[in-house]
Amino acid sequence: MMGLSLAVLAVAGLLIYVRVERAFLASLDDALVSIARTEVASAFDEPGKPVHVHEEDAPGPLTLGTGGGYEKFARITNGAGTVLAATANLAAHPLPDDAAARAAAARGEIAFADLRTGDAVFRGVYYPIRHAPEPSTVALVAVSKEPVARALHAVTGALAVSLAFAAAGAGWLVARMARRLTGPLERIASAARAVGTSDAPARIPAVSDDAELRALTDVLNGMLERLDTAFQAERAAATAQRRFVADASHELRTPLTNLRGTIEVALRHPRSADEYRETLAGALQEIERLTRLANDLLVLSRADAGRLPCVSAPCDLAAVAADAVRACADRARDRHVSVRVDAPPQLPMVADADRVRQVLDNLLDNALRHAPRESEVVVTAGTQDGAVTVSVRDHGPGLTTEDQARVFERFYRTDTARARHSGGLGLGLPIAKAIVEAHGGTLTVAAAPGAGCTFEARFPPAPPA
Repeated sequence: MMGLSLAVLAVAGLLIYVRVERAFLASLDDALVSIARTEVASAFDEPGKPVHVHEEDAPGPLTLGTGGGYEKFARITNGAGTVLAATANLAAHPLPDDAAARAAAARGEIAFADLRTGDAVFRGVYYPIRHAPEPSTVALVAVSKEPVARALHAVTGALAVSLAFAAAGAGWLVARMARRLTGPLERIASAARAVGTSDAPARIPAVSDDAELRALTDVLNGMLERLDTAFQAERAAATAQRRFVADASHELRTPLTNLRGTIEVALRHPRSADEYRETLAGALQEIERLTRLANDLLVLSRADAGRLPCVSAPCDLAAVAADAVRACADRARDRHVSVRVDAPPQLPMVADADRVRQVLDNLLDNALRHAPRESEVVVTAGTQDGAVTVSVRDHGPGLTTEDQARVFERFYRTDTARARHSGGLGLGLPIAKAIVEAHGGTLTVAAAPGAGCTFEARFPPAPPA
């Protein structure tokens, strides 16, 4: 930036110098034309006498404000180049002739030329004399260019001083602006380097009132916020995955241990057919538990990968709910719990009927596990705000606030001992939630301690036909 400022100042100074030089030369040329016109007018003012020029004893009044005057040199020549009249000072300073300029004046034009003799340079004007007795008579009036050179030298000195002061001022201003800009940027960089050095979320403080720097700080803080959110989500996902693997290993180990123990005991001594039958029945139960766990883990794995198969087609939610209630009727009767459906005769929707049935089976299984004897479980289906809804309500012990926040976590049980005793794996509700979300819906719970639970699934409305 400093170099650019100096370059601009240098170009500006050069332009000023050129303009001043041109102004001085234009003023000098105008003065020469005026003098030449006077000389021409008086050269033949005495009839019958030879042509003459005016002599000056000292430099004339022609000045450019430099304190110095100009000494006039004049001569008159005819078309053959013969000098008809000349000032006496030409004897000491013979001026060369500019043939091209004199030829132009002989044609009736006013021409200017720089005439050099030794180290001195003169500015001359060739002025045509149309009323002269001889054709192509031309008057040359010249003065030294030294006063102009002195004036330009003074201008150059003034410009150099001005340029030096301007450069110093520009340097000071650039340095101040640089400090004003780089100071906040250094503080921003320092705050950015601190990111990740502690557990506390790092943010860049406001370092300047400048709008651009505030915008930069806001952008960086937004990026840090997104990164922090992503890292927290990644840590949470890693923690959940570790917990999931640990719980899955435990759930797999338990039925495998039971199965191995049952078979080892059966092989230890000869047994009757009934005893073998009882042993095989226990082993079959553990195998069924392993199969159910493997299937549940497969569903969740596909859901995590976004590949949970759901073949949507027109179906009747009321009929699906009725089938799910009939399927659990015997279990409900054994637990002395009544189950009923509250739904319209038909409730059309577009979804995977088998997956929706799996959601209801899991919700009913969860309700029957916690419903007390002689209570009622109600399945309600209908529409609300254009969405198709189905809910399962029980009158069990309900959920605490902590349980509600974690009830859809995998392998989470509100009552671990009872759940394992009754065969629950803690995967039914996560699977139901994954299926509903795969349909673009939501699964929520409303509960309070001692007031039962209501799980509600909301499916998006069917697209228009």
